[in-house]
Amino acid sequence: MIGWIFKTVVGRWVTASLIALLLGGGAWKWHAFKEDLIHQGQQVCVQEINKQTVIDLQNALAAEKAAHAELSAKLIATAEENAESRERRAALERQVSDLKTAMAEQEKTDETYKEWAGTDLPDGVAERLRNQAAGGNPGALRDDSN
Repeated sequence: MIGWIFKTVVGRWVTASLIALLLGGGAWKWHAFKEDLIHQGQQVCVQEINKQTVIDLQNALAAEKAAHAELSAKLIATAEENAESRERRAALERQVSDLKTAMAEQEKTDETYKEWAGTDLPDGVAERLRNQAAGGNPGALRDDSN
């Protein structure tokens, strides 16, 4: 009787349904497997991109640290130069103050200096004094032929 049922139309419908069910289940399993492979591939791609991003960020950080160290060294050197410059300025200001004090004192005590201290120097004398101060010819101060 079971053999007869399978040979009849109902048997054929049952067999076709079972085959369709098996094929549908297989297709569903294949689809799920394929989707899982796609998802795994996406995860691998994301992981590789993240690894490369980390490497790029580490390289950028190392470059930034090197630049920071270089700038820090320049800052320290500049600060030292500024301190030295301030010291030189203070010493020069003290010298100028001392010279002004000496000029004022000489003007009080020396009548000749008092008379000509406010007048302009004759032509050529100021230029010879500038040359002398700049390391020019030391005999130029005594040479009045110009």
